[in-house]
Amino acid sequence: MADAVQERPNHRYYAGCEGVWRAGVSMRITDPARLARSGMRAADRLSLRVMAAWPRWLGTVVLDTTVTYHASGQVLHSTVVRWLGIPIQRSVETIRLDDDGRRLTVSGGMTGTGTIDETGTRAEYDLAWLGTEFHQSTVRSADLITVTQTGSGFDAVQRLVRQPGA
Repeated sequence: MADAVQERPNHRYYAGCEGVWRAGVSMRITDPARLARSGMRAADRLSLRVMAAWPRWLGTVVLDTTVTYHASGQVLHSTVVRWLGIPIQRSVETIRLDDDGRRLTVSGGMTGTGTIDETGTRAEYDLAWLGTEFHQSTVRSADLITVTQTGSGFDAVQRLVRQPGA
């Protein structure tokens, strides 16, 4: 029975995501007025603005994420954003995989729902984070996850690379 569960697309997706991933942060403010009305606290809006305008000569802002998959259908996901090794933002979520093999629920620092495609390589999420809602799409291959986020006045694309031996 465990093998049948692990063949469900949502289980295949997260089993394939298990590990440690890293990317340089790539954030863009697309509509400052919309961001101002987004529901985010002023400090969180400022944080996004700083990450979007951050000059590379000051050092790369890095996103590290860890995924721990369990065949029971529970996934632990954590993210730390660092500058010069100093954590500047953290988020921890529990992802519960639905028995239907496609859907999931996210709770913790981010909350929301998602679906996984039949191939177990693409995901779509509607999430809430820092007081605003956004849409996230991901495409997973063996050692790369491309994450695209679109929210109230911002967007981001992160190319997470699997970290060997982590």
